[in-house]
Amino acid sequence: MVMKNQSKDKVVVVKASEVSKQTAQSQNLPRVTGVDSLTFWMGRVTGEAGKVSSAHHHGEAETAGYILSGRTRIYFGENYKEYADFGPGDFLYVPPLVPHIEESLSDTEPVVFITSRTKANIVVNLDEKDMSVFSKEYDEIQIVRANELNEAEDQTKPLQRLTGVAGPNLWKGRVVIAPGKASGAHHHGEAQTGGYILSGQMRIDFGENYEEFVELEAGDFFNVPPNLNHIERNMSESEPVVFITSRHPGNIVVNLEN
Repeated sequence: MVMKNQSKDKVVVVKASEVSKQTAQSQNLPRVTGVDSLTFWMGRVTGEAGKVSSAHHHGEAETAGYILSGRTRIYFGENYKEYADFGPGDFLYVPPLVPHIEESLSDTEPVVFITSRTKANIVVNLDEKDMSVFSKEYDEIQIVRANELNEAEDQTKPLQRLTGVAGPNLWKGRVVIAPGKASGAHHHGEAQTGGYILSGQMRIDFGENYEEFVELEAGDFFNVPPNLNHIERNMSESEPVVFITSRHPGNIVVNLEN
């Protein structure tokens, strides 16, 4: 079971085999927890093949999603009449309190999201027939396609950060480390940082003299607490490391002297 991370001086890793199902759920949309800090949640969400989720929203939490695999349709707006379709590599941002429904567009292949939320994994399941939830106006769902990512303003050489979501209090993007390279030392200020390894083998060094480290591979989650100095290393000389990362309240990057 994933415990709530309250560490201030260590990178916490949850291996692919250690994610927890003990979190809020919606019909046909099972969620597992990878990162569970005091103010930030990150996990994997699966839309079952050929299924439609129950209507729900996420309370006061901002939500950012990355489509890992499969195709999905998200219904929103008055009477759930609006929709947007998503495929692998796409990002989306769902503002607080927005009612929505998720549908897998394949009868044989599930859709898998890597999802981040401010606050916690807040899930409020709704009666789909209850139209009173549309008695107020909501902020719009934002969509960023895989080919529309922007280079993040704050970089750490030689990492490449690309922005997928830049919400008021939640940033999510894709990071690439070239083969055999290591980042400069840096931290993320007051931001809580969560990550999910898409491919490659990475080591994160931390501690007073960077003598402590954790090792990660595809499918692993990690949590870097605020203000923790660290270095990210690609352990392969031939393959890049690619990971999805998310920060609350934003993409704060403080590069340090080596």
